[in-house]
Amino acid sequence: MDKFENLPEDKKKRILDSAIEEFAVNGYDKASTNSIVKKADISKGILFHYFGSKKNLFLYLFDYCINTLIDKYYLLDDIEAEDIFERFMRVSIKKMKVIQDEPLMNKLVFSAITNMPKDLKEELTVRHNNYTSKYLPEFFEKVDTTNFKEGIDSQKAIELMMMCMDGLSSKYIQRYKDVSMDEVMNNYDEIMEDFNKYLDILKFGIYKSGESK
Repeated sequence: MDKFENLPEDKKKRILDSAIEEFAVNGYDKASTNSIVKKADISKGILFHYFGSKKNLFLYLFDYCINTLIDKYYLLDDIEAEDIFERFMRVSIKKMKVIQDEPLMNKLVFSAITNMPKDLKEELTVRHNNYTSKYLPEFFEKVDTTNFKEGIDSQKAIELMMMCMDGLSSKYIQRYKDVSMDEVMNNYDEIMEDFNKYLDILKFGIYKSGESK
């Protein structure tokens, strides 16, 4: 991949944009490297010179898209609320914002996770788990735990919240795995209403008696 990384930025962007669009729209199995090189205005031999295979290209794009989305995620403000439930909600809303801003990248990652190609399943599973275990805990650093019930282990409570966040994400991924990203966004209000119900269950099971929302 070093040869690709050393290319001029405009050429790299042209190749990346063409490849991301092709895989996002058609999926891994149906994506055509011929279409990619045509849009990028390069030869097929050059593409494989940089990446070696269609599989390597896709894995590179998967990593590139996730890292780009995470970078955009951290650039967003208003996710540093000290209240854990408020932060939980803000993180979810910002996630939807990133999805709207980068639909093709999100579609590529979303499709790769929900419909893993057979010959990529092992690599994609490892990558997804690594990103989740690395970045998810960072969103719950420095939260205010003073409203937790007496005797509650704050660390375990936060771990529970993280597991719930991961579980809810998996639920929505499975629910919408066969529909377009546009349809997912059209159901945004319904998703958030459902999401809030789960938050309320957690909140009133953890907060001190009598604490307001």
